[in-house]
Amino acid sequence: MPDLFTRFPALEGAHPLLTGRRIALIGVSVILRDDEGWYFEIQRARYWARRADGTISVGIGGIGGGLHAEEGAVEALRREVREELGVDLILETPPHTVLVHEWRVAGYLDIASEPVSGAYPYIVNLLPPQLGGAETPDALAIVTFLGYPLERPRRGDLFGLLTVAHSALDEFLDSPEWPLEVLQAHPGITLDLAGKLPANCILRPILTARAFRVVMRTDLALT
Repeated sequence: MPDLFTRFPALEGAHPLLTGRRIALIGVSVILRDDEGWYFEIQRARYWARRADGTISVGIGGIGGGLHAEEGAVEALRREVREELGVDLILETPPHTVLVHEWRVAGYLDIASEPVSGAYPYIVNLLPPQLGGAETPDALAIVTFLGYPLERPRRGDLFGLLTVAHSALDEFLDSPEWPLEVLQAHPGITLDLAGKLPANCILRPILTARAFRVVMRTDLALT
């Protein structure tokens, strides 16, 4: 896994949680929007979880993925977006860069723009390390941008693409999870699936989409 500060040197020292620590960059993602709405991934079956009561929990994530060896962060993001949605994108400058830690907003970062993209990262999401041992980093990170597709996105190699109309975004983010039948019946939400979802499953924002929910709800509370 690449080092976060190698790919994003402006982040080093920008906050106490980003100072004197080894942080591995496990992914780059984008919160993608256009005039039609906002776009999210519905994860594949191998990532679904079964709760104690037998209900299947299906993750809703951002668009993006991991980095190949020696691949730049923005290069990796553009590749993932082309593979998943068949489009290229413009990276936008967000209102601020937000550091999320333990699913709370830990701070708003004063950093220079990422030199390759010309745009500030939108969210830096710190996650706990998954393994033990001497080589384990202090934290993992997903860096998220804000972007605009150059064409109408279509489901590429995703299992599912979820589109949320602008008018429905606040309602969508207000709930930590959605029953499938409620989501399917919502007039402002569209699901494009490569296969069937389990009956009576629950869909919930995870990773990038969950961090986005945290940021949006915090920003709303501050206004």
